[in-house]
Amino acid sequence: MSGARVRLVSLDVGYTLGEPSGTTLTQRLVELSPLPAREAKRIAQQILHTLDPSAGTRGPQTVCTALGLTPSAFPHDHRPPAFALWPGAVDAVARIARVVPVVTVSNVSHWDERETDVAALLAPHLRAHHPSWRIGFAKPDPRAVKTVARLHDRDPAEMLHVGDSLDYDVRGALAAGAQALWITPRPPSAEALRLLAEHPGRVTVVPDLARAVRHIEQTFPSSIPSTRSTTS
Repeated sequence: MSGARVRLVSLDVGYTLGEPSGTTLTQRLVELSPLPAREAKRIAQQILHTLDPSAGTRGPQTVCTALGLTPSAFPHDHRPPAFALWPGAVDAVARIARVVPVVTVSNVSHWDERETDVAALLAPHLRAHHPSWRIGFAKPDPRAVKTVARLHDRDPAEMLHVGDSLDYDVRGALAAGAQALWITPRPPSAEALRLLAEHPGRVTVVPDLARAVRHIEQTFPSSIPSTRSTTS
């Protein structure tokens, strides 16, 4: 992996470090929408996941209109599922944090984060947790990674974003000017290979989180100070 020295690692959360224990609000809305699932998910990611809690009823109405639903279809009875870290996730974050400062950058609605404190789950290894509903941008919008870089006084080129999604994590990182570490157990598709060829040296592909940790440990010299802080 070429490029600027990596001084900050950002980790995706869902399906990179763990998974929700039930159906998320996004999944419910995608199922209700008459739009193709991939398109409905994209719309939900970009609108629902960036809504501030203070938006009130305007937020659900905006999401429903974009998804081709009547406002009354919004599942106000939604109960957010708990988020379960996968075995080894905390240790993985701890090992990365011994090499490079770590933050999380997650596409998630405030509805689904009400029952989960990601920063607490991964304490004391995180510098910060940055859900999309707080920063106002959702991957692959390059402003998500750029905003996090700015908050930590880093250039996006000094960031390495780690995640499981080609469409959201890899494309989002590349669009922001960052490097990407793509976790996928399947061989890259022809579409993915074309994208990687367009950005030589900026994307590394590994099959699992454990291999991602080893890659970071072996590739980047430690740049972390002796003390760490955790914020939420």
